[in-house]
Amino acid sequence: MNEYIYFENEEYKRVEVLMNETEVLTLEEYELVNAWFPDFAKDKLFHNFWNNTYLNLNVYSEVEKEAYDLRREMGY
Repeated sequence: MNEYIYFENEEYKRVEVLMNETEVLTLEEYELVNAWFPDFAKDKLFHNFWNNTYLNLNVYSEVEKEAYDLRREMGY
């Protein structure tokens, strides 16, 4: 029983990292998040059909992307 609780806890920790820190999720990661938090997956994970990944809108920032693109274009 304790082993089961341990593995459940480890899986929950992984899901939290995916939800709060991972910008692009694979299909397998999406399915894991969806199993634990289907409302979050529906509201915050955008499916990119062209490469079959999921963009985490909870983490993704257009402002940071634009700043990164500008730095890259300026050669910094």
